[in-house]
Amino acid sequence: MPSNALSHVGDAALWLAAGTLAGLVIDQLVFAILRGRARTRGFRTMGRLAEGLRWFPTTLGMVAGAALASPRIGLSAQNLRATQTGIRILAILVVTVFSARILSKVVRALTQREDLPLPSGSIFVNLARGAVWILGGLAILATAGVSVAPLVTALGVGGLAVGLALQPTLENVFSGIQLIASRQIQTGDFIRLDSGDEGTVLDVTWRNTTVRKLSNDVVIVPNSVLARAAVTNFSTADKEFVLVLPISVASAGDPDKVERIVLEVARSVIADVPGAVKGLEPGAGFSEFTPPTAVLNVTVRCNSYQDRFTVRHELIRRLAKRFADEGVAAPPVAYPSARKA
Repeated sequence: MPSNALSHVGDAALWLAAGTLAGLVIDQLVFAILRGRARTRGFRTMGRLAEGLRWFPTTLGMVAGAALASPRIGLSAQNLRATQTGIRILAILVVTVFSARILSKVVRALTQREDLPLPSGSIFVNLARGAVWILGGLAILATAGVSVAPLVTALGVGGLAVGLALQPTLENVFSGIQLIASRQIQTGDFIRLDSGDEGTVLDVTWRNTTVRKLSNDVVIVPNSVLARAAVTNFSTADKEFVLVLPISVASAGDPDKVERIVLEVARSVIADVPGAVKGLEPGAGFSEFTPPTAVLNVTVRCNSYQDRFTVRHELIRRLAKRFADEGVAAPPVAYPSARKA
């Protein structure tokens, strides 16, 4: 290889190395500054931004070094133009990839913040990422010499046909946006579907909503179905839940004694069980009197709907033991008379 060619290659390699090194230095500085501010001030969004920007300056510096090195290799004018066009396309691709990554992390961090009234759900993350990729794709086509205007027109006409064909999918997308934008359902809410299934909302995606039941099974509900369904959300502004437990006793017994025992047991449950709201008096009142049965309803306020299980279990267990100790009789059970042969 001639010495002149070696000089060109060495010069180009030097520029490529310089661009990569400069990008790496900037990368380390930006990452250290953002992570430091995120740790000292507790900014989760800045921490996600630092994660998204990781290796972006380095990669962009490498592309910039290649752009500075390409004229020094000694290529012909035609090959140089093709090389520079490829480098520009590569630069746009790098910016698109990291922009989608950064934006998705920032949007996810913002939707998870409790101090900002923003709806949660990965659907907004996917929409933001898709918008960045569409813009990046159009920029790449324009750089490659493809006319974008006729393409956009064709996509508009074709998009109408595709929209009609994908009407159920689009219905799920807009239903998901409507659900979380109105804040009717958010990630982490405990809900009950009209089918009777109840559990915690894991995520609202562009097509469906996933709900994890207490049995750890996952129910996948299309967003359009969920938007039309009657859904009970137990994770409202006031998450406390009033547990009402009906107790059947023999109507021939002493009602004052039964009420006193029930209230004493309920107070002990409130004091001992973590899921019960402390400092509130339980309620007790007879709701039915149909001899030989009388029904007394006891009410205990729970911290959340999920806490009702432990509170109800402990309330029933202590009442059964106390009734046995105090001799409170249960209503007699009527058995069907035996048929004659």
